[in-house]
Amino acid sequence: MAIVVVHPAGGVKEQTAGLYAAKLADQGFVALAYDASYQGESGGEPRQEEDPYARVEDIRTAVDYLTTLGFVDQQRICVLGICSGGGYAINAAMTDRRIKAVGTVSAINLGAMYRAGYEGTVANMSQAFALLEMAAHARTAEARGERMAMLPFAPQKREEGQAPDYREAWEYYHTPRAQHPNAPSVVPVHSLARLVAYDAFHLAEQLLTQPLRLIAGSKAGSLWFSQDAFRRAGSRDKSLHIVEGATHIAMYDTPEYVKQAMDQLVPLYQNAGKASSASNFVGPLSAHPATDVAAAASSA
Repeated sequence: MAIVVVHPAGGVKEQTAGLYAAKLADQGFVALAYDASYQGESGGEPRQEEDPYARVEDIRTAVDYLTTLGFVDQQRICVLGICSGGGYAINAAMTDRRIKAVGTVSAINLGAMYRAGYEGTVANMSQAFALLEMAAHARTAEARGERMAMLPFAPQKREEGQAPDYREAWEYYHTPRAQHPNAPSVVPVHSLARLVAYDAFHLAEQLLTQPLRLIAGSKAGSLWFSQDAFRRAGSRDKSLHIVEGATHIAMYDTPEYVKQAMDQLVPLYQNAGKASSASNFVGPLSAHPATDVAAAASSA
């Protein structure tokens, strides 16, 4: 049994992905945490590029590597994604049938975040168009030889974090809590051209058939992404576990919340690959009774 662990946008393997990988290893799993292309210790230019399609391909490549290891059961390879890594993990699983189960912690659909805002409160495409204009200007400036413009993923200063999740993101990425020299938590502005149009959950109703566990904090502004993934996923074996009192970032490293996440993830991975996930397909949600999220969370 092996699990690919996918880090958040702006993060590196030494942070929350490495923590969860270590916890999984303690439970007897092979766990692979790595730096995304263009980021951390991985190669690629320009640095800090956040290409959602490359991020999904990274996951497939990690699965490729695991299949070369004699001590890994190729029928029991799974994925765990944290923050935007959760969105990428879901997307990869839809087209890579070698992935037998999907777990997410504080999942974010990064494209939807840029279109609708972190809390999903932007009802029209005004924000999307503004960001695309920024991306266009950035590309033109780079073509003219100007310096590549960067945009922060997390606030660079404490006073910039107005919402609680933003303030905690600043603390996580820019204080000893989890600060790492390879994680400046910025992205080239030109990356917005790819990110704004990206939908990590596209075709999840039809293609996401593997067992799915979504874990998110009750106080996370990002909770709606996990709720959306739960609603859209085509698998019968799916649940959304809401961790009472946890924020988005608290799920990264707060021991009591990480333990609750692990209590959900370990059984998921232990049972993965024991039966074909193809039989779990149910199609679009309009084709069957709606599942009560609260009931699923309480029974998870």
